[in-house]
Amino acid sequence: MLRVVPFEVGHLERLELRAADRLGFAARGGREGLWALARLYRASGPCWTILDGGAVAACGGVGVQPGATGNAWALTSPLVEARPVAMARLARRCVEAAESGLGLTRIQTTIHVRHTARAEWFEFLGFTREGLLRRLVGDDDYHLYARVR
Repeated sequence: MLRVVPFEVGHLERLELRAADRLGFAARGGREGLWALARLYRASGPCWTILDGGAVAACGGVGVQPGATGNAWALTSPLVEARPVAMARLARRCVEAAESGLGLTRIQTTIHVRHTARAEWFEFLGFTREGLLRRLVGDDDYHLYARVR
């Protein structure tokens, strides 16, 4: 049974990151960097965790910036691959709720150029690729995606 609960930084202890998610955090200080980033995410806007039974399947949220803009983030486990459509539908409802509840006109995210599955996930959530951010983290390039009202 899938359900959405408020995100807690401690959920990361129970989240087995997929390889694509681990790659993005290797350049940010590994696991320690991930914990610091999760605390920042938690303080910056609405966040949620998707549970599959008692297991943490995914965590995500929208960090709010001045000017009605949000930055979307997501960390996923291999559990999302078992029910990708159901997981994506739940995530889309969370993004839509953050968007309307906060009056956001733009939500954006960056996706490593090799993360095709993550790009497909965010496209399902209503995001469109806007451009290429060269050497955004270390020597790695990322695509900029946005959902604009």
